[in-house]
Amino acid sequence: MHSRRVTWGETDAARIAYTARFLDYAMEAVERWFQDRLGTGWYEMNVDEGIGTPFVHVQMDFRSPVTPRDTLDSTVRLIRLGGSSLRFAVTGRVGERLVYEAELVCAFVETARMKPIPAPERYRPALEAEAALA
Repeated sequence: MHSRRVTWGETDAARIAYTARFLDYAMEAVERWFQDRLGTGWYEMNVDEGIGTPFVHVQMDFRSPVTPRDTLDSTVRLIRLGGSSLRFAVTGRVGERLVYEAELVCAFVETARMKPIPAPERYRPALEAEAALA
């Protein structure tokens, strides 16, 4: 689970978090998942390994608003491991209150050519273990 406090700068004239910020919240949680489960972040993968993970699909439903009073907890689950893609379910909550539900798909690519590559072998055991939990 990834926790973060909603900040004043993320709100709009309605005094709630701006709609577009929710994708940032979900992607921030997925990157934390990479760090926690695979031991690397997107920057390190791109710079040190020449591997990118661009997102190719996003679907999101908004359930309730958040304000700077709230701490948002986002939970990430790998629900499908493809040959070169990862499908995540991300759920955001404030306490027990459901805030958003999202599905995000990213693909492993060679950054120099932006061409799909298989999930790297060094990460496959951890990815398979996570996918088995779905």
